[in-house]
Amino acid sequence: MSLHPVFGQNKTHQQALPPWEEGMLDIHFINTGRGNASFMVFPDGTTLLLDAGDMNAAEFEKMNYPLKVSPAFPNGSLRPGEWIAAYIKQTMPASRKPAIDYALITHFHGDHYGNIEVGSPVANNGAYRLSGLTDVGDQIPITNMLDRGYPNYSYPLDLKKYYKNNLTFANYLAFLNYQQSHSGLKAAALIAGSDQQIKLLFNRNRYPDFSVRNIKSNGTIWSGQGDQTVNCFTESQVLEKGKFNENPLSNAIKITYGPFTYYAGGDNTGYEGDFYPGRKDVETPMSKIIGKVEAMTLNHHGNRDANNNTFLKALSPKIIVVQSWCSDQPGQELAFRLTQRNTSGDSILVFDTYMQPETNTYLGFWIAKAFKSFDGNVLIRVMPGGEKYFVYLLDDRSTSLKVINIFGPYTVHEN
Repeated sequence: MSLHPVFGQNKTHQQALPPWEEGMLDIHFINTGRGNASFMVFPDGTTLLLDAGDMNAAEFEKMNYPLKVSPAFPNGSLRPGEWIAAYIKQTMPASRKPAIDYALITHFHGDHYGNIEVGSPVANNGAYRLSGLTDVGDQIPITNMLDRGYPNYSYPLDLKKYYKNNLTFANYLAFLNYQQSHSGLKAAALIAGSDQQIKLLFNRNRYPDFSVRNIKSNGTIWSGQGDQTVNCFTESQVLEKGKFNENPLSNAIKITYGPFTYYAGGDNTGYEGDFYPGRKDVETPMSKIIGKVEAMTLNHHGNRDANNNTFLKALSPKIIVVQSWCSDQPGQELAFRLTQRNTSGDSILVFDTYMQPETNTYLGFWIAKAFKSFDGNVLIRVMPGGEKYFVYLLDDRSTSLKVINIFGPYTVHEN
């Protein structure tokens, strides 16, 4: 198999993205400007959607002035979920109709699964409204839906009562009910510690060195041994006067393909105390069992309450992707840590889906030491066997997959 050509970062020449081929692992980070969305094609063609966010940018900016939300990408003519669905349709294996074998929602925040308001459009079936995940699932069939609470939604308390006035949560449940009854969707809570819940569906025996390990869900994390788990906090410890923050409850996974490893963990946090209300340091206990990875996406969009020094040193990635949408992402302290070298002595290479000009200014010129891009869709393409990979930067202002730059090939150094 020939390697793809590499051209310089500042060149304007674009080419179409070469299609996925059998044996590749593709990890796409889709920048809509409204939250997290990543789509993966496993070596045998099995697909995974990790989060599909949406939000009311004007309302957020009004409530959080002077913070700014990024522009809508590629433009505002469609809703974010519609753009995510369009992107997925272009990146599916040629032999398959568009299909999402697994959809995993890390936690119940709008920028990770959608934002329903009174005026949100109703699906043609009349059963639910469209935003984020439900927009995607209305266009592309989802076979297995995973979240942090199905079916009881009882952690850290009764979520159906707690979120009784939350239109997005109620709409998500309506979506599940309809899709289960009419389209055969199966729903489950992510099982921390399992490496069998998300698995190859078409040619598993051909890729015995591929696996997805569920690292964490709610307050439960993998112990590092078999499928055993430990608790990093209890329900009472995460509750404060009957309220809680979703972020430290986020699901987290680790993907392994030969020597290549990748971590994703939603909005998990790494600090706690008076300056971080509602947060818990779940990164430190996770860091002890995740081990080194080749690539990762930053927890909580790179906000200042996440990606603590212990966590980054333990994972020691070569590649970091920042799925940012707000002008305080990444936090300055974290950005400084990203300029350091990993434990192998290599520089960390950071790809940001969108950095506000104001953010670029206050972070300072030294961020160029680490950041390889400041906007764009990002694709990590791992070659068959997992020993080599590329990072593609794609034009997030284009409705088709146009390559702006290619980084690599990089060779994985086994731990």
